[in-house]
Amino acid sequence: MPANILSLNLVELGHFCAYLAMLVALVQGLAPMAAHYLKQPRLAQISVNGSAAVFALTTLGGLSLIHAFVTSNFSVQYVAQNSNALLPLFYKVSALWGGHEGSLYLWVWVLTLYTAVVAWHGRKQYPEHLPVILAVQGWLIVGFFGLILFLSNPFERLFPVPADGHDLNPLLQDPGMVIHPPMLYLGYVGFSVPFAFAMTALITRWRSELWIGLIRRWALIAWGFLTTGIMLGGWWAYYELGWGGYWAWDPVENASFMPWLLGTALVHSITVQDRRRMLHAWNIFLVISTFSLSLLGTFLVRSGVLSSVHAFAVDPGRGAYILAFMTVVLTVSFGIFLARGRYQQAEEAITSFLSRESLFVWNNVMFTVACASVLLGTLYPLALDALSGQKITVGAPYFNIVMVPIFIVIVLLMAVGPLVPWRKGNLERLRPRLLWPFLTGIAAAVGMLLFLPAVHWTGPTATGIAFFALANLITEFSRAIRQRRLQLKEPLPRTCVKTVLGNRRHYGGMIVHFGIVIIALGLVGSGLFRSEAAINMAPGDEVVIGGERLRFEGVAPLRGPNYDAMQATLTLLDSGRVVRPERRQYMRQEMPMTETGIDSTMLRDVYVALGDATSEGRWAVHVYVNPLVQFIWTGGLIILAGLFLSLSGRRAKKITVTADERG
Repeated sequence: MPANILSLNLVELGHFCAYLAMLVALVQGLAPMAAHYLKQPRLAQISVNGSAAVFALTTLGGLSLIHAFVTSNFSVQYVAQNSNALLPLFYKVSALWGGHEGSLYLWVWVLTLYTAVVAWHGRKQYPEHLPVILAVQGWLIVGFFGLILFLSNPFERLFPVPADGHDLNPLLQDPGMVIHPPMLYLGYVGFSVPFAFAMTALITRWRSELWIGLIRRWALIAWGFLTTGIMLGGWWAYYELGWGGYWAWDPVENASFMPWLLGTALVHSITVQDRRRMLHAWNIFLVISTFSLSLLGTFLVRSGVLSSVHAFAVDPGRGAYILAFMTVVLTVSFGIFLARGRYQQAEEAITSFLSRESLFVWNNVMFTVACASVLLGTLYPLALDALSGQKITVGAPYFNIVMVPIFIVIVLLMAVGPLVPWRKGNLERLRPRLLWPFLTGIAAAVGMLLFLPAVHWTGPTATGIAFFALANLITEFSRAIRQRRLQLKEPLPRTCVKTVLGNRRHYGGMIVHFGIVIIALGLVGSGLFRSEAAINMAPGDEVVIGGERLRFEGVAPLRGPNYDAMQATLTLLDSGRVVRPERRQYMRQEMPMTETGIDSTMLRDVYVALGDATSEGRWAVHVYVNPLVQFIWTGGLIILAGLFLSLSGRRAKKITVTADERG
């Protein structure tokens, strides 16, 4: 009884802390305004101190909810809906973000974390502008707490208290979904920091050359978390959903992909402004738009307008609140931009089409077009349904037709861009540097056409450009190594390490590009050369698919902590390894679940999903052979390694253009 009373009191304490956090966030948002109108600059510092208090109070509220899950406190309605006594402890903790209310609380929790980190970092870096930055984030916190506490309250009580809970959605009882939402939210919410900087710059007339370099690191951090979340989401969909793929152009997948596209454009555009004092207004536009798309993703997932395996089914009132909140943010931010944008630094002009800044601008154009295409394909069915009642689906065929050519051009720009100097390039000096990579790409494309003449045109085109980009990266790094060795006569390993560590920002970007090329090869291989077969099998039956031979050994019952399963065993006859797909039935849920069995090498995955038993005693088995799919996950890890290297370097106070960059 004392433990139950303690649990009840902790929930009430957490609920009170959430209300108090909203109140302090409101003060945080109002303090700089009060300081300005009352002519009392010291009042603005309340925002700095308030940000730490808001994070602490929000953390207490979140910990009280986690405690309610861990102790199976089913008097909390949210706990009763998303947990039960048999749920493993690992998933009880992650159940906090397993439903609509808790996922929103995680969102605002991450937002208060970013706000506290900005406050800590900005005390010495930009103290005069810090209160306004924190005030902008404070208003965002107030907006989300308003939704949580008045429309989506995770602290709401349930009486009478049920003996057990309903259980967490079986799709979410997976390690990938434990990590995926926090990573995604750290990316989504991370773009609120550049947004707050941009709004502060417009409000206080903080010139862009003084603040744009400060947001590069924040933009990269947010982009890195969003990239991680998207990769984890694809990985989870691949091995959990049993359909053999990793990206279906689902509207909720698109909701995370759109801010990633504009965030990628922003990261490149910041580099141009940092180097060449250009694109100031465009960068502010990108900052506002990227964060707005993060809010749009929240609306799409939680408004109930979408039917998706990723979406939360909620009442329209919550969706209306999010839509209204998003409209206010867009109206205010773009209104300030239109009114104050002219006070930012004057633009410099592009002096040559053959320059790195020119190619970066085209890079921005392509990413923006890609984002607009995804936005159109995602929202058009919703708009058509709202205006005419006609229901249509815009699926993979549209996105593949539109997006594949765009990304081929992006990879081509990515390959050439780092070779072209700033301001003005020299075609005669550039031509020999491109010759061998160009011949490598042509050889790869021709080789695919010779050995696989029936392949779709995107196969040899994308493969040729990917090898061209790969060869460019390798030859440029080799060129830098040779130059350093000629100068310093160092051993090769030491030269490689010193070269990379000497310019972490540049070589971190090269590694990121290398990871993207590896992903591109994985997409070509798994997208164009996948083999699949759906058959009914009995013990002893064999199947040959994609050059792999499998034998069905049989099915045996299996008991999990909160589910019963039938586990099949299939042997890969060429290697002797086995895969064990499962068909699960969770004790508190009605829907059956598929757990795939996958045998992976770097060149291919043998992917098996187990279906239901037939009346003849056979089992439905779906087998896929997916070439190069591991390249996708490996490329994602390479991207993160390059991003970490880039972030580990310090930003120089004065950017200089090296002789190598001048060509």
